[in-house]
Amino acid sequence: MIKRPKEVNQIINKLTDAGYDVYCAGQCVTAGEIGEEPQDWDMYTDCPQEEFRKMFPEGEALGSRTTRLDYTVFVESDDVNVADTFEGIIADVVTLKGSMEDQLKIYDFTCEAIAEHPYKATLDPHGGLNDIRKKLLRPAGDIEEAFQKSPIKMLRALRYVGLYGFDLTKELSQIIARNAEGLRWADKEEVLYEFSLIINGNYAGKFLKMLRGLGLLPGIIGPDSQTSNAREKKDYEILSDNIDKTKHIPLRRMGLFYICFDRHYKKAVQYLPHEELDMEYLLDAKKYLPKMYFAGDEVALKRFIYKCGDWDKYNYMDKLAKAQIIVYGYNDQRAVGRDEVLKKVLKERQPIFAEDLRIDADDIIEAGITDDPERADELWHMLPDVVHENPALNEREKLLKYAKRFHRSKFSAAFRDVKWLR
Repeated sequence: MIKRPKEVNQIINKLTDAGYDVYCAGQCVTAGEIGEEPQDWDMYTDCPQEEFRKMFPEGEALGSRTTRLDYTVFVESDDVNVADTFEGIIADVVTLKGSMEDQLKIYDFTCEAIAEHPYKATLDPHGGLNDIRKKLLRPAGDIEEAFQKSPIKMLRALRYVGLYGFDLTKELSQIIARNAEGLRWADKEEVLYEFSLIINGNYAGKFLKMLRGLGLLPGIIGPDSQTSNAREKKDYEILSDNIDKTKHIPLRRMGLFYICFDRHYKKAVQYLPHEELDMEYLLDAKKYLPKMYFAGDEVALKRFIYKCGDWDKYNYMDKLAKAQIIVYGYNDQRAVGRDEVLKKVLKERQPIFAEDLRIDADDIIEAGITDDPERADELWHMLPDVVHENPALNEREKLLKYAKRFHRSKFSAAFRDVKWLR
C-alpha cells in the first residue's frame, strides 16, 4: 500500500464515511510504489459529483464527472538558478461511469493500470506491480494506436525513463521508433512541458540517450537541428553520460542540452515556445559562455558582468559554466580564480553597472552636455567602461568630463574600453 498524504486521506475518509467506494490509480500509484511522493493524484469514486461537490465546495469542476482539489502552493524563486516549485498535491476525483476494472482500461501502461483501495485488494489486471518492481515499462493495450492519435504520449512514456529509471520493453521501443516522427506534429507547449520535466529528473542522461536512439530528438529541436558532425555527437554523448551529476535546475540543464547543437543552436532553442526570459537566457548562453572563460582579471570580469546586463543573467552564466566543468571535465582553476576576483570586487564595492555610478542621465542633461534624453542615457551607459578600468574615476566631475568627451568625439566613445600602450 502506497503512502498517502493527509489531504488524500481526508478525501478518502469523507467518502468512505458517507458509504462510498474510492480508489487511487494511475501514475500516483506507480510513483508511490517506488518510494516517490506523488504530487498529482487520480482518484475514482462511485459518489455522484453533485454530492461530492457538496462535501468539497472548494473544488474546481472539470466537466461533469471530475472535480479538482488543489492543495498546492506556488513557491516562486527570484533567482534563475533556483527552480520555482509547487508544494502540496492536486487530486482529481472522478465519478466512475462503470466499474473500476473498466476505468483501468484507459491507462496506456501496465504500471499505471493499478487501483488501490484503502480496505479492499489492489486491482492489478496486467501485472503492473511486478513491472514496477522490475522498473519495466510495458504497454497495457494497443499503444501504437494511442501514439498515432496522441504523439505526446511517446514523451509521457519516457517520463518513466527520466524520472524513475525505467527500461522500455523491446516491443515498446520499436513502436516508438516507428512513430517517432509524429512527435513533430504534437502541441509544442505540451512537448516543452514534458521535456523540461523529464530533463530535470534523476535519470535525465538515460532519457537523453533514448531520445536520440528512438528518433524523437527532431520533435524537441526541430528536423533541421540534429547533431550533424562528430564533435556535436560526442558532446551529446558526454552530456548524456554526465548530466545527472549536475543540480536539478531545469533552465540550467536545458542550457547544457542546447549547447550540444553548436551549428544549429539558435534554431534548436527557438523550436519550442520557451517563455520570453528563458528564451533570452538560453540564446545568450551561446554568446556569453566562451567569453566567460577569459573574464579572469578584475577589469575583464566587471566588463563581462556589465555586458550580461544584470546579476541574474551573470549568475545563470556562471552556474552554467560550472555545470559544463562537471559535465565535460574541464579544468576548474579559471572558475575558482573568477570567484576570488568577484569576492574582491564586491568587497571593495567597485562600480559595475551604470546604476553604480555617482551620476545618472539627468545629471548629464543638467550639465548641458546634451538636451536629448536618449543621447544622455546612451552616454551614461558608456561610462561604466571608464570606471571598470579605474574605480577612482567614479566621481561626479570626472564622469561628466568623460561624458562630454564621448559626446564630442565618436573616436573617444568607440575606443573608451581600450587601454593604449605608451
